[in-house]
Amino acid sequence: MPELTRGRPRDPRIDARVLAAAVAELAEKGIAEFSVRGVASRAHVDRRGVHARWPRTDDLVVDALATLTAGLQPPATGSLRADLEALVPDIAAALSGARRQVLQRCLDEVAVAPEITHRFRRDHVDRCSAVVEDAFHRARERGELSASTSPAGATELLMGSLLVRALLQGDAAVDADGQRRVLDHVLGLTLVPGRAAG
Repeated sequence: MPELTRGRPRDPRIDARVLAAAVAELAEKGIAEFSVRGVASRAHVDRRGVHARWPRTDDLVVDALATLTAGLQPPATGSLRADLEALVPDIAAALSGARRQVLQRCLDEVAVAPEITHRFRRDHVDRCSAVVEDAFHRARERGELSASTSPAGATELLMGSLLVRALLQGDAAVDADGQRRVLDHVLGLTLVPGRAAG
């Protein structure tokens, strides 16, 4: 006999409202002043309902921040340029507008909430980097990368270039044209000579 579940099924629409409210709370107050009471008020739900879904406030903060990340999936197109052309727009979107501002503010609070920032980097930022690095590893197996290029170094170059442009020059620096410039620059430095043109 199947085990009976108690209570009503969890409503994903309420989860989405709570997470959106948590992002708004983080944008306004940061991690240090983040409050479940404030999230419940913004989401128009009972505070007990928030605690039932996220018993630990840290978990709610990490899950809210996760909604702002790129959430990359390996494209595996068979070409490094095509792989990166599929990945870079999502990375740039995560570095633009309100998403970048909230992420930057919270990551700046590492001294206030080291456990939260460590978990967020490990579970979300590092996973995105791993997808990009995997694309470079596959390119190496196909013979696309120059002998002096390491997949880890190439990943840092790509991610760092996009981040620096976004932080120093704003959203316009990572628009479609900015993405193409970064991509051409990275491929020009990492691919076997003669293969950068695409």
